[in-house]
Amino acid sequence: MSTTTSRTLRTLGALEHLFAAYGEDGTMNFTIAARVSGTLSETAVVAALAKVQERHVLLGVSLGWSEDGSHCFVVSERPISLTAVAASATTWERIAEREMNRPLVSADAPLVRAAMVAGFGSTTLFLTFNHAIADGMAAVFVMRQLLTALSGAELSAPAADAKLEDRIGLEVPPFFSNSAASCGAAALDADPLHTSTLRTTVDSLEIAADCLVKLRQTAKSRDTTINSMITAALGRSLVSLNERWSEEAVRVMSPIDLRSEFEIPEHVGLSLSIAITPFERGGTEYWDDVSRVHQQIAKFRQRKMALWMVGDIAKRCVDDPSYEATRQRVLEHGPFDSVMTNFGVLQMPTSFGDLVVEKMWAPALRSIPGQDVVAAATFDGGLSLVHTRVAGTEGLLARMAEILHTE
Repeated sequence: MSTTTSRTLRTLGALEHLFAAYGEDGTMNFTIAARVSGTLSETAVVAALAKVQERHVLLGVSLGWSEDGSHCFVVSERPISLTAVAASATTWERIAEREMNRPLVSADAPLVRAAMVAGFGSTTLFLTFNHAIADGMAAVFVMRQLLTALSGAELSAPAADAKLEDRIGLEVPPFFSNSAASCGAAALDADPLHTSTLRTTVDSLEIAADCLVKLRQTAKSRDTTINSMITAALGRSLVSLNERWSEEAVRVMSPIDLRSEFEIPEHVGLSLSIAITPFERGGTEYWDDVSRVHQQIAKFRQRKMALWMVGDIAKRCVDDPSYEATRQRVLEHGPFDSVMTNFGVLQMPTSFGDLVVEKMWAPALRSIPGQDVVAAATFDGGLSLVHTRVAGTEGLLARMAEILHTE
């Protein structure tokens, strides 16, 4: 990351700083994909990307340090890059893997890129983000903006950029680097793909519409949510499949969208807090675990708990003696071992003028080695589960589906 003053946009918020530390080597990335009808041209996609980038400032920034040493976003003059992939190359999962395995950090390039696969009668679009500039809901919003631009319709006026703390009324100081060594210059030249153990793997599973209806009915009859059911299934699957959790609890993190609670408009950025639920082998029934998850998420969805969580993340980063110390802390002593993120029903129309959205999957999120990340999303009546892992747990989705269908 470069040191600059003239092109500084603003300092980073706590979660932006934290995700930048996680992804210092450029691999804390996530990818979202949508398949649309028709064979789109590269020229049309490049033009649509330019329109979207022009409206959202965080789609045109890199990470850097200001002259006083504070962590900041730096304005980039470069466009969102687009890579065209041969239609016969492979599946969407393999392309998502490739995109997440490629570093997405630079001294002057945007922290987002795009890829496309133009097949026979359809085109699959991929957007990959560095997690410091966007959460999953923001990524869905950007994909919707891209499809709107491709359809020729006018884009909505963008919300003003702001740190999450400013949106929720929380004051936090800037985050500093105490030495030039921790500005990450060396990390930019590192190759995170030098060993296969660092490569991410993406698996997906589809739950059909009729099965999803039954899950909803079960959730309603139990006074719970599908999200709580899926999260409990993930926790129980991990402790049953992975010997790592035979002697200790696995901590499953649930991201919580704060947009509704704090009346935050749709925008490119981060608007989330987290809840953590531990799982151990034996001793509890599935529905007891569902209840624990439900209560924990409800607790941390409350305004006061969301403020506490974001404030606590900020305090820990401020208390670290340097940026490098923050990075080492989150990599070695992270607060979670797995992630279950549920997007609910995606806010995505099935058509944009003549452009029909045939399929949209839950995002794939690359995290640090050993962490299993599962994302869920409902689109056009079906539920997709996407498992992303770097040296994580094999067979996870199949085991989760077994639990969901038998409990």
